Amino acid sequence: MNILRMILVFFISILLIIVTLQNLERTNVNLFFDRFESVPLGSIILIAYLLGLLTVGIFALIGEIKLRNEIKKAKKEKEALLAELNDLRNYFFTEKGE
Repeated sequence: MNILRMILVFFISILLIIVTLQNLERTNVNLFFDRFESVPLGSIILIAYLLGLLTVGIFALIGEIKLRNEIKKAKKEKEALLAELNDLRNYFFTEKGE
């Protein structure tokens, strides 16, 4: 799966480089209270892509942390239930043996 992911990232990177090189026109960018003059359109596309990648990565990381916490809770609950089951088994064996 990692090889497939690396190949996919490689092809997306190549496509992004091609799109960036095809869009070398310059444009003005207004960001809230700041204005950037004569910025290459390709760099704007690249920055937007990287910001989107960062945003998705942050949300994926948050989801991963939540899932890991759920797994830890489930493991603790499983251990508690197994301990309770062993106690019940031992209880019935000691009661029948008396």
